[in-house]
Amino acid sequence: MPGFRRADDPDFLAALRERIGEAQLRSQPEDLAYYGADRCKGGWPVAPGVIALPRTVEQVQAIVELCAARGVAIVPSGGRTGLTGAATATGKELVLSLERLDAILEVDATSRLLRCQAGATVEAVQQAAAGVGLEYPVDFAAKGSAHIAGSVATNAGGVKVIRHGLTRDWVSGLEVVLASGERLSLGGELIKNNTGYDLRQLFIGSEGTLGVIVELTLKLAQPAPGHEVALCSLRDDEALLELFSRLRAAPLTLSAFECFDRGCIDRVIAHRGVAQAGPLAELGPMQALIEIERGAGEGSDDERDDAEDTSRDRLLELLADAQDEGLVLDAALAAGEAQARELWAWREDISESLHPHTPHKADVAVPVREVVRFVGRWRAAVAEALPEIPALCFGHVGDGNLHLNLLCPEGMALEDFLARCHSFDPTLYGLVRDHRGSVSAEHGIGLLKRDYLGHTRSAREVEIMRAIKQVFDPTGVLNPGKLFPPRS
Repeated sequence: MPGFRRADDPDFLAALRERIGEAQLRSQPEDLAYYGADRCKGGWPVAPGVIALPRTVEQVQAIVELCAARGVAIVPSGGRTGLTGAATATGKELVLSLERLDAILEVDATSRLLRCQAGATVEAVQQAAAGVGLEYPVDFAAKGSAHIAGSVATNAGGVKVIRHGLTRDWVSGLEVVLASGERLSLGGELIKNNTGYDLRQLFIGSEGTLGVIVELTLKLAQPAPGHEVALCSLRDDEALLELFSRLRAAPLTLSAFECFDRGCIDRVIAHRGVAQAGPLAELGPMQALIEIERGAGEGSDDERDDAEDTSRDRLLELLADAQDEGLVLDAALAAGEAQARELWAWREDISESLHPHTPHKADVAVPVREVVRFVGRWRAAVAEALPEIPALCFGHVGDGNLHLNLLCPEGMALEDFLARCHSFDPTLYGLVRDHRGSVSAEHGIGLLKRDYLGHTRSAREVEIMRAIKQVFDPTGVLNPGKLFPPRS
């Protein structure tokens, strides 16, 4: 990488071994390939110089301090489930994997806080919270492999933003290692701390460009008494917003409202090798997955049961009315927790079913009221510019976050496919700008979207962000080339 020393330089490697030991380093081709990239296939080279797997925060500090002194660039790495190339090494950088720092350090049920290391998975955090009767409510399909620090570094959203907000809303404190190797404590257990700038927030969504997150203090929540889950097939895209509006207006607590078009569910059916989408006998152009919280109820067991029954009955009535009016073609309401998980799986299995088709993905957000109009314009634009390429859409209607997928047709070379997709990107992100949207809703900018940052952020905002980067990382060794477009 221009301006930086290669991490595979023999003198640097010798100094690194002396600092942290041979057992914490990997340089075999299979390791370089495995740790060197996230799930984004962007057409750029995957070329890390060495992989470092520290076991302690002190080793992280030693690595960062040495890299800063020797001018070696660092790519922080978590579970590498990201989709923008933010965790991809392209120029012989040192990949700093935090997978061995995976301890749950403390769960405080009284304060509803959990402290953990960076490499703990989101699912491990959820399980630890559940062990004391609480929950970490940020939830998404990749939770079993996504690291909690990576989810904070990208401000992950997931399927329940409509109810619980983004990752940003659940971070109480961070321990970060700066580009100098210093350890900085930001926030912590305090609920109130009104003492100037909240630097903690700068690191949430920073994609490893300001520092390396090594420890986190997370807020926990009281779980809902239970959930009702329904899977529906809809008449058309317009029915999606109409049904969402009715649910919002009803005396129900909506925790998730997901959508996926016919192409997505057809791919899941094919991936599973089954005949139909579970209990749905009729599929529409668009499907919706709905989750509501059961009423908490107070007093006796009978009163709590009545509250739960009321939530279920209200949802049933709403869906029946929508079906009578032709908005809903078919619907299934889960009879219990096992069936609820089965219905959710139709949404959560989409990404895995698309993966064999090497999708070119776009994670965007538009105002909720613009969702249907935007999707229609996007489909029309793809049909005109890329008629031979399948275009599929799924996402989180409740927060306006859409995942747009272009699939590589059978027989088309990957290079040709990516070239076609990248040629279409200006049209896509132009539509996002036209609809006052964001070029990234929950996966960040990375390499994939840095040239389009200006579609969502003003030139002055980008200038201020660059200045913040300069303060925290004056030599630019932390994840260089990510987030910001190259200077012209």
